[in-house]
Formats: sequence, C-alpha cells, structure tokens
Amino acid sequence: MKNLLFLIAIGAFLFGAGMLLVAQTAIHEIAAFSMFLIMAVCLSGAGIIEALHVIRKDLQELKKAPKQE
Repeated sequence: MKNLLFLIAIGAFLFGAGMLLVAQTAIHEIAAFSMFLIMAVCLSGAGIIEALHVIRKDLQELKKAPKQE
C-alpha cells in the first residue's frame, strides 16, 4: 500500500507539473495545484503507513524479547 501511494504521489506530481507548464487560464493552474495537493496527501499517507509499520515491527520485537527482571 505504501508503494502504491508513493507511485500515485509521483504520478500526481508529474501530471500537475505538466499541466502547470501548459496552463493557459487560471482554471488550468488551479487544476495543476490540485494535483500537487493530491500528491501531498498521498505522500503523507505513505509516510504514516511506513511509521505504523515501523511501530508494529518494534512492538513485535519487544513481545519476542525475553523479559528481564
């Protein structure tokens, strides 16, 4: 899922940059910046998923570690 969101973010950025380069009206620019917003949301989602994955991995390691008393 993280990789899919990252790929969508890259695609949205490239599409937004392409739209911004050929924009002729303000509506085209708004659409391009909307793609940048979609890119930011997808990139944030990928970061959150990765952070949760790291936390889950750490918790599993703590669960397997022998208890010290």
